[in-house]
Amino acid sequence: MWRERLKIGIIGLGKMGEAIAKGLMGSKDYRVYFNEADAAKRKKASNRYKRIKHLEINELIGSADVVVLAVKPQDLKELLHKIKLVLKRDKLFISIAAGVSTCFIKKEGSIEKIVRAMPNMGALIGDSFTALAYSDKVLKKELNLAKKIFSVLGKVHVVEEELMDAVTALSGSGPAYFAYFLQALESSASDAGLKDISGSIVLDTMEATLKVLRKLNISTEDFIRMVKSPGGTTEACLEYWQERDLPGIVREGVNRALNRAKELNR
Repeated sequence: MWRERLKIGIIGLGKMGEAIAKGLMGSKDYRVYFNEADAAKRKKASNRYKRIKHLEINELIGSADVVVLAVKPQDLKELLHKIKLVLKRDKLFISIAAGVSTCFIKKEGSIEKIVRAMPNMGALIGDSFTALAYSDKVLKKELNLAKKIFSVLGKVHVVEEELMDAVTALSGSGPAYFAYFLQALESSASDAGLKDISGSIVLDTMEATLKVLRKLNISTEDFIRMVKSPGGTTEACLEYWQERDLPGIVREGVNRALNRAKELNR
């Protein structure tokens, strides 16, 4: 049985670790502890958030019901070796380190119960798409708990671990793809004489598009048909992109991201 107020320990208070902490602090269900190796970040967090307490790693591991590993992937192996020395009982660990498998965490940290999470930058405003995968020792109630924890960041989906590289390539990296395309549209707006409002016109148009797609529950293909007309401005642009196989370029780019994710996976 879980305690009435779960103790969540977060190791690493970078952007994602901080987003998780902020989300959990907004709930009465959790008591949040953190560990941050960087002194400046540690002081800043302690001054900014009065409801969370900094603990040394051995104390955090001993006190927390659930431990969130939010350090950079390159720092995880060293951290796991430290955890291995102080881990005394069965405990649920959640890792947000991109490209690091549950098998690696089990091997390096002697940890049995592992949930692997891949949130995206939407977590900064509580609007993330987070995918979860888990090791075979994780109980259903523990998986449900992980889902509840990450629901403070947005939507949560459970996938097979072999699909996490695809999630990384699409959802983890996806916000940058959209920002890159928006950047190109902003440049086009500036070239057309709309420099002063290029950011607003592009972002507002994108936001309205997403709202219509969700509210009307229509496919992107149907939406395009709604917007374009034969011989019109929309068709002129889309035909140009089609001639240069923009969909193929996008697929190839995503495939390269996917292959890189597989290369980095441990």
